[in-house]
Amino acid sequence: MKENVALPSPQLAPSALPETIAVSKPLTKRWPLLLGAGFGALCLIATCAAIGAYSTWAGSRLIAPGVAIAGIPVGGLTQEEAQQQLDKRFGRLFVTLQTEERPFKLALRELGGRPLVASTVQKARKIGRDGGAIGNFLRVYGARTAGQRFALPIEWNKAALVAKLKTVDHLYAVPARNARLQVSKDRVEIMPDRQGRELNIGETAKRLQAQYFVGKTEIIAATRIVAPQIAARDLAGDDVLLASYRTGFDGGIVGRTANIRVACAAIEGSVLMPGETFSFNAHTGKRTFRKGYRMAHIFERKPGQSESEIVDGLAGGVCQVSSTLFNAVRRANDRNQKQLKIIERNSHSLPVSYVPSGLDATVAWPYADFRFRNNFPHPVYIRTTMGRSRLSISVWGRIPR
Repeated sequence: MKENVALPSPQLAPSALPETIAVSKPLTKRWPLLLGAGFGALCLIATCAAIGAYSTWAGSRLIAPGVAIAGIPVGGLTQEEAQQQLDKRFGRLFVTLQTEERPFKLALRELGGRPLVASTVQKARKIGRDGGAIGNFLRVYGARTAGQRFALPIEWNKAALVAKLKTVDHLYAVPARNARLQVSKDRVEIMPDRQGRELNIGETAKRLQAQYFVGKTEIIAATRIVAPQIAARDLAGDDVLLASYRTGFDGGIVGRTANIRVACAAIEGSVLMPGETFSFNAHTGKRTFRKGYRMAHIFERKPGQSESEIVDGLAGGVCQVSSTLFNAVRRANDRNQKQLKIIERNSHSLPVSYVPSGLDATVAWPYADFRFRNNFPHPVYIRTTMGRSRLSISVWGRIPR
């Protein structure tokens, strides 16, 4: 006899579903807590590890990781190691001063520049050591991750800098040239002026101190044009005779005549610009045989004697040239309100025959000279003419039109 057995329904009984949900719902709520707790534990472990690593580093002598000075990594090095590395890299630095004419390559040390390696390394070593614990930790972490860069400043010795720039200027500078008159036997020509140039030392020093940094290799120097004081156009004018003077000599006395001729050639065509001084000794120089001077009568006062005597000596007769020039200058002054100021004139110890008494001008190298200054606002120049027994010296002026 068969028993009727009721088979279970494929659907859950109404009482079963609530029981299952009641079991799984608390497990779902715990997962975020478990994950958060795990993450927190990992963070705590990482933080403890970082703090431990920082504590170990802080007790060492090493610079913080990620620090660089002038582009050179020094993180992880001791202060001494960093300084050695930077000294090796930047011990010999050069900078080129650029000018319009040429470059000047100079050692930074010659210019008085010195990289402050030691103080910069010391500053870098303080990263993570010069603040509170948290601040130090954060600075070291920031340097490690983002990097910490230091420039390498330059200390300048201004006296050495200016001294070296003066040396550069000596090589670079070209002096301005004033226009001048060139006097020959048959013409008077204007020699053209020329602009000069020079280094502006003060401005160049400022540029170097303000613009140079480690890694920069070139600085443009400050230069300037130097204008001549007298331009060619200032010398255009008419040649006017201011005064002349003649003296006679015995052309048969060969040595004396030769000396007069040599001295005349030395002062012929001499030009004095406004404000310039003429020196007879400067133009003739020391009288020597090599220059063509010969023996002739001179006045000489020997030690212990009260009066001079006539003896043979080198370059006798030169004083006639200086005396003739003096009288030409004297006459020019009489006519032009003493515009040729006589600065030095000496008289002979004995009378001479070629000029009236008291109108002579003796010269003797190097202590007795004849000098005068041109106070005219225009140039003056000297011309000499020598015949068989006559000497004529004239003073001319180039008068502006």
